[in-house]
Amino acid sequence: MERRALIAVIISVAILVLYQEVVIKRFYGPGSGPPPIEEPPAAGPASSERPSTQAAAPAPIPEAPSPAPAAGTDVVVDTELYRAVFTTAGARLKSLQLKRYRSTVAPDSPPLQMVQYPIDNKLPLGVTLRGAQQLSDAGVVYRTDREQVDIPAAGIATITFTGELAGTTIRKRIEMNGDRYEWALDVDLADAPEAYTEMALGWEEGMNPAGPKAAEVVFDSVVALQGGKLVRELFTSLDAGNLLENNITWLAFSGRYFTAALVPQADEQNALRVWKKRTDQTVDAQILFPPTVFTSHIDLYVGPKDIDRLEAAGHGLRKIVDLGWFTFVALPMLQALRLLHRFTGNFGVAIILLTVLIKLLFYPLTRKSFESMRAMQKLQPEMAKIRERLQDKPDEMNKEVMELYKRHKVNPLGGCLPMLLQLPVFIGLYSALQNAIELRHAPFIGWINDLSAPDRLGTIQLPFVDHPGVPVLTLTMGVSMFVQQWMTPSAADPAQQRVMMIMPLMFTFMFINFPAGLTLYWLVNNLLTIGQQYAISRSQQR
Repeated sequence: MERRALIAVIISVAILVLYQEVVIKRFYGPGSGPPPIEEPPAAGPASSERPSTQAAAPAPIPEAPSPAPAAGTDVVVDTELYRAVFTTAGARLKSLQLKRYRSTVAPDSPPLQMVQYPIDNKLPLGVTLRGAQQLSDAGVVYRTDREQVDIPAAGIATITFTGELAGTTIRKRIEMNGDRYEWALDVDLADAPEAYTEMALGWEEGMNPAGPKAAEVVFDSVVALQGGKLVRELFTSLDAGNLLENNITWLAFSGRYFTAALVPQADEQNALRVWKKRTDQTVDAQILFPPTVFTSHIDLYVGPKDIDRLEAAGHGLRKIVDLGWFTFVALPMLQALRLLHRFTGNFGVAIILLTVLIKLLFYPLTRKSFESMRAMQKLQPEMAKIRERLQDKPDEMNKEVMELYKRHKVNPLGGCLPMLLQLPVFIGLYSALQNAIELRHAPFIGWINDLSAPDRLGTIQLPFVDHPGVPVLTLTMGVSMFVQQWMTPSAADPAQQRVMMIMPLMFTFMFINFPAGLTLYWLVNNLLTIGQQYAISRSQQR
């Protein structure tokens, strides 16, 4: 019974990880393409009461003719953290390079570009007038009060863009910090025609034309905080448009390590709506402000998903780092990993030390589990005789088996329960390692120069391997797991033992394309478990 429960737990975890990391990411694509584009309706004063759930795509709104796109001039903002380039054509963000993060692991790689695959003038921070028709400021050439800004570490600077659209004067004032990724954006519309009753502000970027594996995917989903809960939708799941209503705290483009979040004023959040859509070339997400609200303040965070920086930015942005069900475990694990890195200077060594500390913490439970499985193994011959003798009388067989346990003072769940108690810690650490931006491009030793990427040695292309090279670390982990399984006492029948011996092969297959940091953790955990099993076995033989 105990062994079957343990098998069920391990297989359940394996299936869950396999489905999330292999099936969804490898086989689920964007489908046959998005349907025709529809636009959200303009809200009038009578539409103040809205459902709290995600609304279906409404009837389309015709677009008013927009001015032909014009060539604008660049406005460059340079700080120690980033280099931002705005264009006066639409007063939009044309480029944002993060100086402390490289595009690839190569030492001479350029800084990471947050505005990727620009198409025409479909860029972040565009304003749209909405009503019976909608009109974008993409073709407006704004005037600006400066063209070059260098902001020192503790400095603050502002840029103001002013333009005209359909008789409406639009002013965008952007305040930027020299040592933070937070910005402040004030948008003011003056003399808006009666035909336009609503303002929309959006973040729009192009889709990777070469596919998601051509380069790092900086953003892969649209995320909103609604009623204190995350609402996430992958780009590949977006259709021609859908609407999210009521109690919207913020809207963001998000990826594994980076985010661009727009946070409106708190007094507007209950009446805000969010419009999301995908075309063949772009993904667009807009905040739709309440009707007749043409002046608004928006806080922005555009940068890494660094927990400390997000926490300092406020507005609940820390929640965008989704550590799963066991956040209460994963967050302390991540903080401990960062603390160890301060002393070691190497995140690989920090992972090893953290794994050792966790194994020492759970050593009493591991010892108890091992001793319980040893005791169950010793009772296996007597249990086999009982099963053979009473195979046609299951009630009597179970009764005698329980009496056998009681007589020898053996708890049938003694080997499983300690492992179940450790499971949240393992899953929490797994989630922390999977999402920690600190591991991005972090070297370990030798060929492992990026703990956030799968380990590869050489350039041989193997089946089921996304990137060329031999996964040495992963194969070593599989061997260690096989040795661990072979050393683990078993009270199961031969058929169940054979099933358990398949587990190392399954985990090796799953980990082939996992980040090297995760594989390193699992390998060290296996090696320490083997050492513990050997030490406990030697002590019991004396």
